Amino acid sequence: MKSEIKTKLIDSYRFTSESEPTDEQLRLLMKEVGNDVRKRAESAKKRFQIELQQLCSIKINQPIK
Repeated sequence: MKSEIKTKLIDSYRFTSESEPTDEQLRLLMKEVGNDVRKRAESAKKRFQIELQQLCSIKINQPIK
């Protein structure tokens, strides 16, 4: 129920030059943005770690010139 109310508050606002979001709408929008940024950062960090491990593995297996 609480999640449904949050969704309605967020979905009911559209950024325009004609109106400002309420404090509650702004708080919820910023919270959602923060959550999304954290998820994307974690995903990018995992992808980077995997790629780094792969590159290190390749480098280790190359003969010394």
